[in-house]
Amino acid sequence: PAPVQAAMIAALSDDIHAQEQSQRYYARGAKLKDALTKAGFTIQHSQAGLYIWCTKGEDGFKTVDYFADLGILVTPGSFYGSNNFVRIALTATDENIDKAVERISG
Repeated sequence: PAPVQAAMIAALSDDIHAQEQSQRYYARGAKLKDALTKAGFTIQHSQAGLYIWCTKGEDGFKTVDYFADLGILVTPGSFYGSNNFVRIALTATDENIDKAVERISG
């Protein structure tokens, strides 16, 4: 138990890793929000979180199909109660986020 306790103390002794991850998600979200807005989507803004909620004002499944044609996996908002929205996760790698931005931007 002592080595495990020492590891936990080291891991929890600062918030740098959490700040770095937060900055990473923020940067990913900023890139995607810009591309989505230019592509005609309305973004439901959030300052935190791992997801972007967006809509084109159409049925969410139609929007899911749009993204599927681009090779981008999104979740229909109806799974969470918002039929006209889709949810886009920011948990992909930076490389995959950049690819998604390129595809959305055409």
